[in-house]
Amino acid sequence: MRSLLHAIVFLLVSAGTVQAGYDQSRDWFHAKGWRERVRIQFLLVFTGDYASQVDGTFGKLTFNALTTFQKHREFYPDGVLDDEQMQILQRDGLDLVERVGFETYKDAIAGLQLGVPGKLFEPSTQTQRGHLWRAYDNSIELETLQVPKDETAYAALYKRLTDTSDGRTVEHKQFRNDYFVVSGRQNGRDFYLRMMKTSSDSRGFSLAWQARHAVFMDRVAVAMSNSMTFFDGTDEEKLDAVTSSPALTLPEPDSRSDPLPKGARKDVPGRKTSSSGSGYFLTTEGHIGTNAHVVGNCRSLDIPGHGTARLVKADTENDLAILQLDSRKSEHAAQFRSEQPIVRGEEIFVIGYPFAQILDNNLNFTPGMISSLAGVKGDSRQFMLTAPVQPGNSGGPVLDRTGAVVGTVVSRLDTFKTLKLAGDLPENVNFAVRGKLMAQFMEDLGLAPRYNTITSIKSPTRIDEEASQYTVLVLCRN
Repeated sequence: MRSLLHAIVFLLVSAGTVQAGYDQSRDWFHAKGWRERVRIQFLLVFTGDYASQVDGTFGKLTFNALTTFQKHREFYPDGVLDDEQMQILQRDGLDLVERVGFETYKDAIAGLQLGVPGKLFEPSTQTQRGHLWRAYDNSIELETLQVPKDETAYAALYKRLTDTSDGRTVEHKQFRNDYFVVSGRQNGRDFYLRMMKTSSDSRGFSLAWQARHAVFMDRVAVAMSNSMTFFDGTDEEKLDAVTSSPALTLPEPDSRSDPLPKGARKDVPGRKTSSSGSGYFLTTEGHIGTNAHVVGNCRSLDIPGHGTARLVKADTENDLAILQLDSRKSEHAAQFRSEQPIVRGEEIFVIGYPFAQILDNNLNFTPGMISSLAGVKGDSRQFMLTAPVQPGNSGGPVLDRTGAVVGTVVSRLDTFKTLKLAGDLPENVNFAVRGKLMAQFMEDLGLAPRYNTITSIKSPTRIDEEASQYTVLVLCRN
């Protein structure tokens, strides 16, 4: 009996130690900027310690990769890399990058951009669907391709590429509504392929290699998969120019008499200006989530109906910011979706304060759907939505049918710049930052995000009623 108690105590202590190490590693990882977190994950891919999604977020797979890297190099596996370990990670990771010549390649024919191990191949040849690379001895082969929807539908293509009747062995497969991955063996060679779905086609790459190259090609395949994004040949500077953040500049109220009705005040020459946006309570301690561009360069911040606030921190990489009421108290707070990923075609709702001055600070609730799982230039940190977004909507929450936050409104395509560039007017092309990035930003600051455990669908009226309690107008006084 005594030995049983000792065993139980040992297990409890061990579990506590592991959890403490995990928390410490998470805090260390989150203290770094998003680009640095992504870079660390990519380096771990190239050292062979990480084989999952490179997205800058922390979880068990990232923790295991960090501790595995340390174990392989005889460091204490606590998941926290000191300066010496970071130098070794960079040295070992970049060693493979340099040896295979891993560089970004833009393929306008296949409609994608990805990292390619150029030193492994002879010069590429153009095909009808994309490009083809082969090693000098044909031991490694890479093909980029685009398959039109009317030729082979996305689901049918996945079924065909996972078919094992022709001697193909499938060792791993993952199917989502925006991309699929298949890997295995065929004709004595290992293969890895990834295809992503668009409204008109499927596009991606297929990579195959002889088993003798597996020691490094497994890593290269994962790195290529994580580097792949959409590319349509559009000039990047022009693409940046057509996106606009829907914050609203409005006149500062003055003390002189104004004959115009409230909400219809005209500009007065020399009057100071302010900008407005939307936000939502994250905690009952008065923390508010919004966009960084909404609160940049503010002399003061005012949350009508709740008092003044201060900027806690801004994440300009992801265009997010967290404020806190000076009163440090709020009665309601939003909840984030827990684990289920967003899907294309999913119904969503946007709530916020568009045209705040014109509409007399009226809260606006509009339905829509998720139309794409990436933002401009394939940015996986964002998604596209059809719900109308107007000046003043920036920083407001995007909600699913259970009322959980799945995103933060961030930008829309500028109508006139797009007309000038593309020759057509965009309709309902708006973007939001994924909700998990705001939740992670909270954790970086030591705040605990609330997650929605309710899976039942609510009526739009109910969602509007609940969201109106934690959605706020953010006024930036310049």
